[in-house]
Amino acid sequence: MNRHGYRVGLGVALALASTLALASANKVGQILEQQREIREQTEGSTGDYARFEPRALARIEAAQDQIFSLLDGVSAVEQLHPDQQAELFNALEEVKAVLADNEDDRQHCWRERKLGTTMKETRCATVAEMRAVQEDTRNYLNRGQRCGASATSDCGSGRGLESATGR
Repeated sequence: MNRHGYRVGLGVALALASTLALASANKVGQILEQQREIREQTEGSTGDYARFEPRALARIEAAQDQIFSLLDGVSAVEQLHPDQQAELFNALEEVKAVLADNEDDRQHCWRERKLGTTMKETRCATVAEMRAVQEDTRNYLNRGQRCGASATSDCGSGRGLESATGR
């Protein structure tokens, strides 16, 4: 990416970061206005947005459709159910990630039940963090102990317990 493209992307990312801050301040009108401006510019695919491929523009449009749908008839973000708030955040992050050309730093939030209760909490992680957890889990499962694979791997035969129990 050339310097101009980087500056434009950084400027857009900073503008969208401020949009996320506005979301917490319940500025639904400002979120909608900014998304409409982005929509107008991406539909024309001119200027700063001419660099995006059709696939990237489709991602922006789909995320914005979700934003517009979630905020339809809403004057404050807190009027949304917590699950919908997470969806809104994810859609805003999707737009931000595409415009900034930085998928790995895109935050993704989800609602899950706390252990031992029916209450839900919102959890968030970046795409890079989620991928690292998946890779670590896959590596852990793939290196699992194979019973009987070697003379030293004993998987429950009971051999060796005699010395531990004094028999």
